Amino acid sequence: MTISRRRTKSPARAGPTLLVFFALAIAAGVAPSAVQGQETPEVPSDSVASGADTIRAGPVSPAEAQAIRDTLQRPPAQYSADWVDVVEFPLKVIGWPLDLVLVRFPAWLVGKLTAPRPPSGLVRTYRAMSEWGLRPTIRTTIGPRSAAALELQFDRYYPFYVHAAVSRRLSQRYRTGVILNGRTTWFTSEAKWQRDAQTPFYGIGSGTNADDRSFYRRDRWDAVARTGIKVSPSLIFAGGVAYEHNEVDDPIGTSNSIFGAFPTDSLYGANQTTEYLRLELSGTLNLTRWQDFQQTGVTAGVAARSFFGLTGTDSDFRLFTAFLQTYLPINEQQLLAFRVISDISRDDGGEGVPFYHLSTLGGSRSALGFPSSRFVDYDMLSFMPEYRFEIWRELHSRMRAETFLFFHYGAVGETIGSIQGGDWHPSYGLGLRLSRPTALLGLAYLGFSAEGMTAGIRGSWPF
Repeated sequence: MTISRRRTKSPARAGPTLLVFFALAIAAGVAPSAVQGQETPEVPSDSVASGADTIRAGPVSPAEAQAIRDTLQRPPAQYSADWVDVVEFPLKVIGWPLDLVLVRFPAWLVGKLTAPRPPSGLVRTYRAMSEWGLRPTIRTTIGPRSAAALELQFDRYYPFYVHAAVSRRLSQRYRTGVILNGRTTWFTSEAKWQRDAQTPFYGIGSGTNADDRSFYRRDRWDAVARTGIKVSPSLIFAGGVAYEHNEVDDPIGTSNSIFGAFPTDSLYGANQTTEYLRLELSGTLNLTRWQDFQQTGVTAGVAARSFFGLTGTDSDFRLFTAFLQTYLPINEQQLLAFRVISDISRDDGGEGVPFYHLSTLGGSRSALGFPSSRFVDYDMLSFMPEYRFEIWRELHSRMRAETFLFFHYGAVGETIGSIQGGDWHPSYGLGLRLSRPTALLGLAYLGFSAEGMTAGIRGSWPF
């Protein structure tokens, strides 16, 4: 009984014993896994190199080399098809036209437009001519009412040059000469023959009628030598001596000749060939500077020319010109420009001043709302204010466009003092200027006056 009582345990004492047993079992199962987690994991058996894949030290045998090749040339793994493979081809069929129109064609077009291409035959010809020293140039004008002209400039042997120009209305200009520039002095000598094929003439005085316009042709020889000195960067004086030969005849390209519309016997120079010795003297003070596409400051100049008639020309006279220009920027986009100019002709004896050397009002030089040489008399005075404002500027500030509004007020008379209220002729208009930071590239304008409208394109401007 005693023995059997020792072997038999009550349920109350068996419970703790079982709990201890299960705890030890769990601890025995967890501990190896924790230790195993700290050990270096074993490489899977399929990735362990077999005996054939293992390269031993030393030379490689042919069999080992072949085994290496077989390893490197294993085919890629094959995967089973999924829904992407099922819908991929239909989507490609549907999207191909859209990809062609919206992506590929625009990319091809942009590439074609922006890709560098070899210059055309015309461009190559122009470059070859320029490198050789012969440069073709398009001029907006080469004389009164000449229209656009093509000019060839040959300067291969600089400082010598030869220029030849022919305009759409058959005006012509041929000149040759030499230019010598020093640090403070310069010298030029030029021989020129020029034909103004359709020079307009309306009569003399401020009360002439626009409907009386006629034309004449003027041919002239001019041989001149000039020299100048730069006293300072702003002050320049120049002087020269020249020979001038003039002939007047019927115009080219129109039958409306001055000889049928006016009594030319009263116009000295219309029926006579004239020859003059000409002396020139001028001075210019330029206190302007360019800053961010705008000029600021003041510039002024005077010029005097004396004409002495040679054999067969009973005429001596003088011509004076004076101008004043000022530029007043309002801000970086706006500017006020003002110009006043005057021409004076004086008779020193003989037959007087030839009609083609009288002072004129009209055109870009003095009154943009009137055609060139619209009014003719001994003296001329013109006031030319302009307002300019920027409307576009290139992204890198290499070019800009500006609109300008102008109001020109000018008159002609026998003398400046004799000009009266009815002699003044106002004109106004607007235009578009295209410029670089320190130079004007060109402009186009529309001008209006009591006689109608004028329009034009110019590559240069008086101010």
